[in-house]
Amino acid sequence: MFKHFVLTALISILVISCSEKQEDTLFSQVSSNHSGITFNNQIVETDSFNILTSEYIFNGGGVAVGDFNNDNKPDLFFTGNQVTNKLYLNQGDFKFKDVTNASGVAAADKWKTGVAVIDINNDSLLDIYICAAMYESPEEKANILYINQGVDDDGIPVFKEMAEAYGVANTGNSMNAAFIDYDKDGFLDLYVLNNVDIHILPANYREKITDGSSMSNDHLYRNNGDNTFTDVTIEAGITIEGYGLGVAISDLNYDSWPDIYVSNDYLSNDIMYINNGDGTFTDKISQSVKHQSKFSMGNDIADFNNDGYLDIVTLDMLGETNNRLKTTVKSTRYNDYYMNDKYGYDYQYMRNMLQMGQGPNMPYSEIGLMAGMAKTDWSWSPLFVDADNDGRKDLLITNGFPRDITDLDFGEFNFNVQKYLSTAQILDSIPVVKIPNYAYRNEGNGQFKDVGEEWGLSIPSFSNGAAFADLDNDGDLDYVVNNINDEAFVFRNNLEVKKNENKNFLKLDFKGPKSNQAGLGTKVAIRFKDGTFQYYEHQLNRGYLSTVHNTAHFGLGPQKQISSLEIVWPDGKFQILKDVQSNQILSVDYSEATSLNGQQLAFPLAPKQTNPFYEEISEKIGVNFVHEETDKIDFNVQPTLPHKLTQSGPRLAKGDINGDGYEDFIIGSSSGYSPMIFVQDSKGSFTGKPLFEEEAYKMREETSISLFDLDNDGDLDIYMVAGSNEFDLDSPYYKDYLMINQGNGTFVKATDEIPEINSSGSVVEAEDFDGDGYVDLFVGGRTPFSQYPKPDNCYLLKNEKGKLVDVTETYNKALRNLGMITDAKWADLDDDNMKDLILVGEFMPVTVFMNKKDSFEQMEQTGMQQLSGWWECVLAQDFDGDGDVDLIAGNLGKNNLYQPSQDRPVTMLAKDFDNNGAVDPVLFAYFKSDFEDSTFKPYPVNFWGDLMSQSPLFRKKFNYFREYAATTKSELFTAEELEGVDELMANHDQTTYFENNGNGQFTMGTLPWQTQSAPIKCMITTNTSGTASNDVLMIGNDFGNEVFIGRYDAFNGGVLVGDEKGGFEFKNAEESGFKVTGDAKDMIQVENANGGSPYIVVTQNRGKALVFTKTE
Repeated sequence: MFKHFVLTALISILVISCSEKQEDTLFSQVSSNHSGITFNNQIVETDSFNILTSEYIFNGGGVAVGDFNNDNKPDLFFTGNQVTNKLYLNQGDFKFKDVTNASGVAAADKWKTGVAVIDINNDSLLDIYICAAMYESPEEKANILYINQGVDDDGIPVFKEMAEAYGVANTGNSMNAAFIDYDKDGFLDLYVLNNVDIHILPANYREKITDGSSMSNDHLYRNNGDNTFTDVTIEAGITIEGYGLGVAISDLNYDSWPDIYVSNDYLSNDIMYINNGDGTFTDKISQSVKHQSKFSMGNDIADFNNDGYLDIVTLDMLGETNNRLKTTVKSTRYNDYYMNDKYGYDYQYMRNMLQMGQGPNMPYSEIGLMAGMAKTDWSWSPLFVDADNDGRKDLLITNGFPRDITDLDFGEFNFNVQKYLSTAQILDSIPVVKIPNYAYRNEGNGQFKDVGEEWGLSIPSFSNGAAFADLDNDGDLDYVVNNINDEAFVFRNNLEVKKNENKNFLKLDFKGPKSNQAGLGTKVAIRFKDGTFQYYEHQLNRGYLSTVHNTAHFGLGPQKQISSLEIVWPDGKFQILKDVQSNQILSVDYSEATSLNGQQLAFPLAPKQTNPFYEEISEKIGVNFVHEETDKIDFNVQPTLPHKLTQSGPRLAKGDINGDGYEDFIIGSSSGYSPMIFVQDSKGSFTGKPLFEEEAYKMREETSISLFDLDNDGDLDIYMVAGSNEFDLDSPYYKDYLMINQGNGTFVKATDEIPEINSSGSVVEAEDFDGDGYVDLFVGGRTPFSQYPKPDNCYLLKNEKGKLVDVTETYNKALRNLGMITDAKWADLDDDNMKDLILVGEFMPVTVFMNKKDSFEQMEQTGMQQLSGWWECVLAQDFDGDGDVDLIAGNLGKNNLYQPSQDRPVTMLAKDFDNNGAVDPVLFAYFKSDFEDSTFKPYPVNFWGDLMSQSPLFRKKFNYFREYAATTKSELFTAEELEGVDELMANHDQTTYFENNGNGQFTMGTLPWQTQSAPIKCMITTNTSGTASNDVLMIGNDFGNEVFIGRYDAFNGGVLVGDEKGGFEFKNAEESGFKVTGDAKDMIQVENANGGSPYIVVTQNRGKALVFTKTE
C-alpha cells in the first residue's frame, strides 16, 4: 500500500512538473489521450506505389476549422490521403469527439488533399469542399462537396455529398480550393487549384501553355445563385498552366476587387491574377514581383509589418543547415537566366520569399533573407498569425518529407545501382527529413526571430497543412497541424495562462450578408490613439490545403482600447465603432452597415494620400536613353565569384561641357557603345549626342568619369576610367584615357598629358588636394581580370600645370594596392582646410587618408577600422549640424545569405591552387551544422559542383556530397595548399551612418531598417523636405550577384529625411515619388537652366535613364 502511494505521488509530481514545464513555453502539445484527436495521415508505400513512382505521394493533407454543429465552439476537420478524413467536434477544454462515420465525411475511396469550408447554400450551416488527387480514374479524382444537412438527434452534423449536383466535381487532380466572389454579385464563386504531372521533366524549360488547354490548368466556377456553378475558366482568363500547391485570395492592388495569388511548383512561375472588374483576370506577376520561389508550395497574405500594405509569403525547400544545403544543391547554373529570357519565365530561386508590399503602383520588395525566414527546408504551410498578442503578426511554418529524393548522394546511388536492387532496398536508402517545424516571432524591424524551441513547437515531424484557431475561447490562438505517419499536433497557446497584461486582444465574429455569411473579402482597420493601426482582410483559405476559423483575431500588445474600429464589407458598405475595449469577442453584423454616402475612407481602407516630393520627367526634357550591354558571364572564368564584375555601369558626370553656362551631363558606355553627352539648352531640355563615332574608341567600358579643367583654360576636360572584367589581362582596353576639350564641347584624345594607367579601375574623384590651383585626381582600382579578389592598382595623379603625374609612391605607398576600391570622396574631415581622402571597397573597412599637403597619412584608429564590409559608396556631409563632416557608407545590406557579424565573419581564401593562371576564390560563412549539432561553424559558401568547376583540386578531395557537407574552413585545405594564400574578411553588411566626433574618430549610428534590403550603390544629398536639413537620395540593387541567391533587387529607391541631429526617417518610393526599381548604378544632381528645381539623373544597367525633379 505504501509503495503504491509513493508511486502514485511520484507520477503526480512528474505530471505536474511536466505541465508546469510546458506552460513555460508559449505553446504546449495536447496529447491525444486528452484531446481524443488520433488522426494520423498514415501513408504506406508499395513496390508499385511509392515516392519513386508518384512524386507527390508525401504532399500531405489539410486542416479546416469551423463550427459545424453551431454550438459556438470551433471544430476540427482533417483530410486524409490513404486514410479517411476525420471530423472532430469540440467538447471544450481541448477535448474532441470523433464523429466522422456518423457525419458521413470519411471519403475512404479517395486521396484527399485541400479543404475549404464555407456555407455555400446560405442555410447557416457550414459545408465542406474537399479536393481529390492521385488516383487514376476521373471518379476517384472527382472533388467532393459535403452539404451540411443539420444535426441529428445526437447533435452530430450530417453531410450529403453533392459536388456533381452543384457542378463542382472537378476531376483535374486538385490540390486546393478557395471561395471568392470574383464578380461581386454577392455569391461566392469557387477557384480550384489543379496540379497534373503532364511533363516528364517538370523542372526543364519548355514553352509556356497560356491558352487554357493544359491539363494542369486551374478552374474557376461562377456561382449561379441557385446552388449550381458554371465553369467560366477560359472566359475569365484563367489560362496559365502551373503545378499549383498554394492559392490565396486578397485585394492585392487595393481596387476593391478580389485577386488570386497562385504558388506553383517546379518551372512554372507563380501567378498573380489581378481582377479586371469585368469578370476577367490578367496575370501581373512580372510587373509586381521581381523574383519568386522556384518550387513554390504554400502561401499566405497579410500585412505583417502594420504599414497598411499586404505582404506575401511563399515557401520552398532550401535547407537551413549546412548539411542540408550541401547535400541537396549540386551547383548553380547561369544558363537559367538565358532560358528565362528565351521562354518568358520570371526569375526564380530556391528559398522562401517574403514579398513586402510597397503600395499599389510599386513592385514588392523581397526581404526573406533579411527577415531571417528564407531557409526552412522542405516546407508547406506558412501562416501569418499574432501568436503572442503583441500586435505584430508572427510566422508559423510546417515542413518535413518522409523520403528526401533531392539528396544528391542518393541520386547518384540510385542511378548506379537501381537495376540491381529491389524497390524496397532503394526506398530504404533514401534519407528522411524529419525535422521540427519553424516558428518566427516578428521583431518589428523587418526581421523575424526563430523561436520554435522557445515556444514549444520544435517537435520533429512530417507536417503539411495547418490552421490556427482559439479552440478554448481564451483570447489567444492555438495551432493545429496535419502530420504524415504521426498523430496530428494540437498545440494549446498558454498566453492566457501567463496573464500577461501587455498581451491584449480583440476578436471579431463576422455576420455577413445572406449569400456571404462568412464575410469573405471584408476589410478591417483598427486604429489607436498614437496613430498606429492594423489592417486585415478577411479570408479563410490560408497557408497550405487548409481553412482557418471564421473569426478575425487581433493581438493588441499593451493597447487596452481601440480608438476606432472601421469595417468595409465587400459591397462597399461601411461601419465604424469608437472606443472599443480590448479583450472581448465582438460581433460585427453586415445589417448594421450603411452606405458611405460621400464619406471618405482613410488609408488603409482607401488608397494612401501621398504628396510625393519628386516626379520623373526624362521624356519631357529630351533624355531618352536606355543602357545597352552584352551580357558577359564572369562565372565562366571564375565560377566561385560572389558577383559579376562586368555589370557596374553606366556612370555619370556633370558640368558645363560646351561652355554655354548651363550644366550638361555625360553617361558612360559599355563596351561596343559610345558615351553619350546630353547638352542642356536655356529651357532646361537636353539633346543627346555620342562622344565617339569611330568604332575603335567604343571598345572600352567606362567605370567612372570626371569632368574637370585639366589645363585651367576655362573648359572641362574628361577623364575616363577603363574597367569591367571582360577583357584579357593584358588588354589595351584597361588603359584610362583623357579627352581634351577644344573649347566648344568637342574633344580630342590626350597623349602626353596622362601617364599610362593600365588597371581595371572603378572610380575617379577630382580635387586640388595640394592647393596649387590645379585640379588633381584619385583613380581607384578594383581587381584584375580572372584575379579576384586581388586588388588592382590605384593612382594619385598630381596635376602639374596641365599634365597628370603619378605621385602615389611619394604621397603614400599604401594607396597603390589598398583593396578592391568601389568609391572615393574628398572631404575636409579635420577642419584644416585641406581635403582628405575617404575610400571604400569590398572586403575592407571605410578607410581615411588625412591630407598633410605633401603626403597622405592613413588613419589607423577611426572607429570604423574594425568594420570590414562590401562597401559600395560613401557620402560625406554634416548630417548632425555640428559643423564637421559625417559619413554614410552604402553596403551590401542585411538581405543576404551570409549574415556576417563580429563573431561570425565571412572570410575568403584565394590562390591559384591549380596553377592555371586564374585565382580560385573560396568563400566561407557561418552556417548551422546540422539539426543534431546546432552550433555555427565556418563552411564553404559554394556548392561542391561549383568548386569543382573552379578547380579540379576540389573533385578529388571528396567521394560524397555528405563528406563535403561536413568539411569546415579549417579542413578544406592542407597546410601545403594554404602556403601563399590570401585571406580576406568581412564582418559588417549594413549601410551605416558614421558620426564625426571632431577628433578624428567616428561613432557608428543607425539608419532605418528599410535601407538594408539591398546593396546601396549611390547616394547624394539634396533638400527634399523643404527644411534646412540635408536629405539623402538612395539608389541600389545588384542584378549581377551570383545566381543561386540571385539578383539583389529589393530596393525601389528611397529618401532619408534628416532631422539635423543625425537622425533620419525613411520615405519609400511610393511616398517620395523617387522610384528607381532596376539595377541602379549612378546618380547626379544637375542644375536646371530654366531656373527650376535641379534635376536628379539616375542610370540603371540595361535600363532606362531616369530624371527626377521636385514637384511644384
